[in-house]
Amino acid sequence: MLLEIVIVRHGQSEGNRDQVFTGHSPSPLTELGRRQAEATAERISLRPVDLIYASDLPRAMQTAEPLVGRTGAPFVTDAALRERDIGELTGMTFAELEAQRPDIWKAIMARDPSFRPPGGESSVDCRARVGAFLDGLFSRHEAGRIVIFTHGIAINQMLYHLMALVPEVMPPVVFQIENCSVQRIERRSDGTRRIACINDTAHLATLAIARSGTVP
Repeated sequence: MLLEIVIVRHGQSEGNRDQVFTGHSPSPLTELGRRQAEATAERISLRPVDLIYASDLPRAMQTAEPLVGRTGAPFVTDAALRERDIGELTGMTFAELEAQRPDIWKAIMARDPSFRPPGGESSVDCRARVGAFLDGLFSRHEAGRIVIFTHGIAINQMLYHLMALVPEVMPPVVFQIENCSVQRIERRSDGTRRIACINDTAHLATLAIARSGTVP
């Protein structure tokens, strides 16, 4: 028996395009983001889908909608799949933060896993949240194909969780997770969890792929 979990980053959002810290803000998809979502749905729907989850933030739900429409699979939103909460930084551009609060900018760029922006979450907090969600999926489902629509930093933290890295120690690797990229996780009958692919964007080959500028 095989459980396959397909993890998709949302399509390009207005915040991605404008290099804004979006965190838990709405930041809907751009026109490119909507086309990315359609292309992603076309690819994933080539095989049956049993269940679809999405962060309850609009950019993730909007990215999930084309796949829900194509497959008719049950669709569940969950706040546990939200992006890292960056608190008072929400709505600031990267350039504004670097110029106005260089101390906070340096802490973010240093990727200190315990650093919490004012009113926000640390990377440790984010990993605990998304890791608990993944563990719940593994405990509730023995087999099938589940698709998750979430966010760039959240996906990095999911992958670190799957690799059983120490949360309080920032690993020396940051995964590049493009908008609407696909990550595939498999759990085999012997219990082995296999990361089958990361940042697969083959289905977006005919679309422009814009670097999001996300700061994990």
